[in-house]
Amino acid sequence: MFHKQIVIIDNKEIAAGYFVMELISSQIAQNSFPGQFLHIKCSSDSQPLLRRPLSIHRVIDKKTIEILYKVVGKGTHYLSERKKGGEIDCLGPLGNGFELPKTENPLRNSMEFQGPKSRKSFRFLGGKPKTEILLVAGGIGIAPLFFLIERITKTDNLLRNSMEFQGPKSRKSFRFLGGKPITVFIGAKTKDEILCANELKSLGVELHIATEDGSMGYKGLVSDLLKNNLSSVICHLSSVVYACGPKAMLKEIALISKKHQIPCQVSFEQFMGCGIGICNACVIKTKHGYRRVCKDGPVFKSEEIDWNKI
Repeated sequence: MFHKQIVIIDNKEIAAGYFVMELISSQIAQNSFPGQFLHIKCSSDSQPLLRRPLSIHRVIDKKTIEILYKVVGKGTHYLSERKKGGEIDCLGPLGNGFELPKTENPLRNSMEFQGPKSRKSFRFLGGKPKTEILLVAGGIGIAPLFFLIERITKTDNLLRNSMEFQGPKSRKSFRFLGGKPITVFIGAKTKDEILCANELKSLGVELHIATEDGSMGYKGLVSDLLKNNLSSVICHLSSVVYACGPKAMLKEIALISKKHQIPCQVSFEQFMGCGIGICNACVIKTKHGYRRVCKDGPVFKSEEIDWNKI
């Protein structure tokens, strides 16, 4: 963790009420991991007193950090008015981030699949398909997930190498996934709150969008969009779910993942006091007792959370 005055090199509004601030600090950039956050002082005096925890949205060239934030109060309004060349007081990187998906050994034995009502089998040489990565973002929850996606794509050139087979006389498709396919589900109330869609497409991911008012993509909740996608595919092979957003959404994603026996990691958006695990203002109930979101999280395995107490 570093405590620094960081120079702002850009601060622009990307949608109504949503900003991306670009900061320069090679120390923080080189020590940041997807899912971690910065604790930023959002005033020139003592009001507001508490810092604001903001997820690290991107790290660029090992020297620049981006944060994506929504203006919701006095603190974030203060941030939105900061200009290029100014400085902000920052602690970070803080917290425990996401666990990156494990890859399969490409030299393992091949796998065969017998299609339904078909005598044909399909053999995939080079071992088991690697992990299918599913990311679910609710609103501003895309902020830490974008950093995770960039990290995964930069460490594996095989972003997507998939094949679909439509079973004879069957409406169900079997999806065989190789490399590290990434599917992103973004949800918001309206199309004006869908963030980073073009940037995600440029990374080559498969993108699904849900809006509650139906102004873009699927009309409804993003959790329902994930549920429908999983229900349409019989064989999930090796999958993992990452999610960030409102607690109600995280709870639903955890239940869906449990039903399909898919490991799930959730990142909590939580009010914090100190940000370093001393004040206990950000604790949540888990099956192993109370845990501090700022220190033990903000990322947790979904099965560890006592969702009845969230």
